[in-house]
Amino acid sequence: MPAGTPVESVAPRDLLAEVSFPEAQPLVLDLGCGNGVFLAGLAAARSDWNVLGIEKKDYRVRQATRRSADLPNARVVHGEVGEVLKSLPERSVAAVYLLFNDPWPKRRHAVRRLVQSEFVALLDARLEADGILYFASDSVEYAEWAGSMFRSARWQVKSWDVPPGWPETEFEQRFVSAGVEIRRFQATR
Repeated sequence: MPAGTPVESVAPRDLLAEVSFPEAQPLVLDLGCGNGVFLAGLAAARSDWNVLGIEKKDYRVRQATRRSADLPNARVVHGEVGEVLKSLPERSVAAVYLLFNDPWPKRRHAVRRLVQSEFVALLDARLEADGILYFASDSVEYAEWAGSMFRSARWQVKSWDVPPGWPETEFEQRFVSAGVEIRRFQATR
């Protein structure tokens, strides 16, 4: 670019305006919402929440969008979790569900896990003061890893007891039917 050429500034993305929920209600995120089974179940069970699913795979975005189409408080956005979180205003999120995301079980792949110190810091900035993260995994190692990441950032981590009738993800349905133990925790600041 030649010297003196003006640089156009790009306005930050206003994701909440893009998804345009009809009601001003607490914002709840489903990170990596997959095909939308949990997203739709959560939005149906909690009509007093605006539930935003984030998914990076095109075909899953289409599935989740179709599955939640009749729910006015459910939306799906296509993108990487970190980038979408960055586009949300600080202190705008009431709760986050991170359920059965890829545990990257091989030690050399652990750097690919979503839960890293940078993710914890970003989540800390987006959650409301009394916001909460709900985490579930079929991987003991990943659940311990994730819990330690939150504890090292001085979050309070405790077990998460799912209420009866709570919606399950498609992965959770598979794991439970196969007899796999599910590891869960909730984290608050």
